[in-house]
Amino acid sequence: MNYIRKIALFIGVGATVSMTPFAVQAQTCANSSQTPLTKSRLDQIAINQGISLPEVGVKFERFALSTLKPGDPIASNRRLFPSPLRQIKAGIGNVQPDGVVPLVVNLIPFFSFTYPDSVFYESKAVQRTLLPPSYKRYQILGHLDALSRSPGAAADENPAIVFLTTSDVRTISSKTIAEASRRGIGVWHSIGCEILPPFGNLQMGKAELLNPIVYVIKLRVPTGYGGPGNSGRI
Repeated sequence: MNYIRKIALFIGVGATVSMTPFAVQAQTCANSSQTPLTKSRLDQIAINQGISLPEVGVKFERFALSTLKPGDPIASNRRLFPSPLRQIKAGIGNVQPDGVVPLVVNLIPFFSFTYPDSVFYESKAVQRTLLPPSYKRYQILGHLDALSRSPGAAADENPAIVFLTTSDVRTISSKTIAEASRRGIGVWHSIGCEILPPFGNLQMGKAELLNPIVYVIKLRVPTGYGGPGNSGRI
């Protein structure tokens, strides 16, 4: 940590941490009139809109990434990131997150630091799973492994993974949260919701932080990673 960065940390972060609530929040819709979007309901909406069921996952992913951060859509990622740990567990040596953005750390108003490829977005239109590390041939563990090797992690900051899911994933697996916390990675979660009426209009809820302790330990004030998003259709 260079001298300027130390000064910024001492002046800015110590003061703001004491004023910032770190309670874990439940995943919710933007307002009480909305209905949490289950996978089965998403499938019904897709059929009504002439979308085939095999396309639903991709359509939901594109919707979530493009609307979660109003005015700042998240581009779909096509790059692979190495994961030696996934290679050991499943014989697959990389992961491909749905979205990848830089980690921006604001210490005080005049000092910020940017670390590329240190925040992953992962969309899952699924049911009957809480996305443990072993999910989909250790894909989730691979994401955490890759993030722990990111520029943000190398600078002793907090990389993050943001899960964008249907409401069947009521929370993220405690095993995933524990593994992420051990590596200093923030875990965030946003669920899809249906706006009633009109039927079929959707909106992503606010991405909520599930393991604030990783930021407390490093005296960091976590910045939000999106939501509530823009409304729209898949």
